[in-house]
Amino acid sequence: MNDPGGQQDHLNGHSGFILAVFCVVSIFVIWPARIPLPNHVQRLLLLLLRRGRIISDDDCRRLSARRLYFSLSLKTAPVIGVILLLATTTIHGSTIKLGIKGDESIKPYDVLVLFISLAYISIALDGTGALEAVALWVSKRGGSSGRLLFAYLYSFFLLTACIVGNDPLILSGTPFLAYLTHHAKLEPEAWIFSEFMAANTASAVLVSSNPTNILIAGSFSLNYLTDFTKWTILPSIVPAILTYPILTGMFWKKIPKTLTPLEIDPWSKLRDRTGAIVLSSLMLVTVAVLVGTSFVPGHAVEVWMVTMPAGVLAFLFEVTSDLWRPRKQRGAVHQQATDPSAEDHAVDRTSAAKAQDQLPLGELIKSPKEEPEPDPESPPSRGPDCKYSPSKGISCTSLMRTLARRFPGTTRTLVRLPIPLLPFAMCEFILVRGLEQRGWIAVFARGFANACTTPARTVFFMGFVSAAFLCPLAGTNIGATIILVEIMRDPAFSQSPAALADPRILLGAIYSVAMGSNIGAFSYTFAGSLAGLLWRGLLADKGITVSQLKFALVNALPLLMQITTASAIVLGELYWFA
Repeated sequence: MNDPGGQQDHLNGHSGFILAVFCVVSIFVIWPARIPLPNHVQRLLLLLLRRGRIISDDDCRRLSARRLYFSLSLKTAPVIGVILLLATTTIHGSTIKLGIKGDESIKPYDVLVLFISLAYISIALDGTGALEAVALWVSKRGGSSGRLLFAYLYSFFLLTACIVGNDPLILSGTPFLAYLTHHAKLEPEAWIFSEFMAANTASAVLVSSNPTNILIAGSFSLNYLTDFTKWTILPSIVPAILTYPILTGMFWKKIPKTLTPLEIDPWSKLRDRTGAIVLSSLMLVTVAVLVGTSFVPGHAVEVWMVTMPAGVLAFLFEVTSDLWRPRKQRGAVHQQATDPSAEDHAVDRTSAAKAQDQLPLGELIKSPKEEPEPDPESPPSRGPDCKYSPSKGISCTSLMRTLARRFPGTTRTLVRLPIPLLPFAMCEFILVRGLEQRGWIAVFARGFANACTTPARTVFFMGFVSAAFLCPLAGTNIGATIILVEIMRDPAFSQSPAALADPRILLGAIYSVAMGSNIGAFSYTFAGSLAGLLWRGLLADKGITVSQLKFALVNALPLLMQITTASAIVLGELYWFA
């Protein structure tokens, strides 16, 4: 690129290279690969970590007893891809800045701050036992009919997603369902999929309910009510209603006709009443303010201005609780760790870690006395490099253990945060911006213009491309939305002869992409959305594993039905409203 910050109008070798890197990265995000480290490389790595005081001698010996792997996955592949593109000057610093800071209409950092702030509040709230207590209360009040409870919960999730959006519902609703299905002795599959589908269909109703809605509304200066909700409410609610009979048909035998009444007192699961009240109030206020400020003219109040202070307040509350109520906090953490229905005893942590493709940070923070059994899969021999020294010294992990003992509640939340999703999302935004700068958006825009020559062709083409192709394969629905927004804004598409002759073509493209970006979140890969990756991780943390194949098979029919129905309704609205 002659102008590192500009967009080239032709393709060259760099263009082909970045497209190849983008495709390879997407493959490893969907199908991770684990590469075992050779023994000599593992010994050298552990030696460097020990001598650099990153890990202690005890940690070194523990890690030497197991086979270590390098994982090409969502945690590493996008980062490696960005570094490779920088090293070959395929992208520049301006691409990094644009991929994180964004421009006047697309601000990726808004999405990341929203995601991690709400995640912190929800995980902290889960630690108080509030979600488990509410799950027990609901199961006792739901009566003895399992199918009535299923209908009630699906309606509740649908209404909640319309108001608060998919991420808050996934963050709070997933642990809730894990506890509910455990205590009621239900097979979780039907219940967790109903929540996930409801969350990612109804989230198209309000602009504030999904980051992709914010991207689309900001890019085309749409009024939140008259230019967005007016068009998306019917294509959201109708497919969501039609999804219910499909779900009940798929899981009819797994939804019990009658439920056994529970004798457990729900509020006995409340480990920290004060924390539950404060954090649940903070979550409700944050979501209410987020929804309310979304209607401020000119988008003067950005998402991060609401969610970041809330996340900081939750963090400070936990730190203060650890300092002023240390005995209460340690008791709550111990109760959670020893409760068979909570986590550590009900969950095979190794299986959960494999499901999330990560080693929990708690593996290095926990006491050396809790040393796990050696990995029987060809463990390398313990070398003299990890021999215990005359003086223990201080390492990063020993310091973290000290802080964990001093701040048990805060540590419990921090180790469960989906931190690996942040660099993944940032790198995907950078890769998408790189594709744009290297000329691919202009090429795609010309191709899309040739396909979108009538309103009917436009809504179905853009709907299916977004929901069934780009969302699951192009760096989550946010990355897919950035690509499609730039395509629609490109003169090759927006000023094409067909679009100039019929304004309904551009309108149809905008609203079909809005629907596709929400529905595509539950397509055939977890990487269709950050919510999908988070959902998988939260379930694995509770001992519920959903395979990639199962995810694709369950979602296939609802996905096709929803995007077809939504596109048809958008087409009808084009002739009714426009």
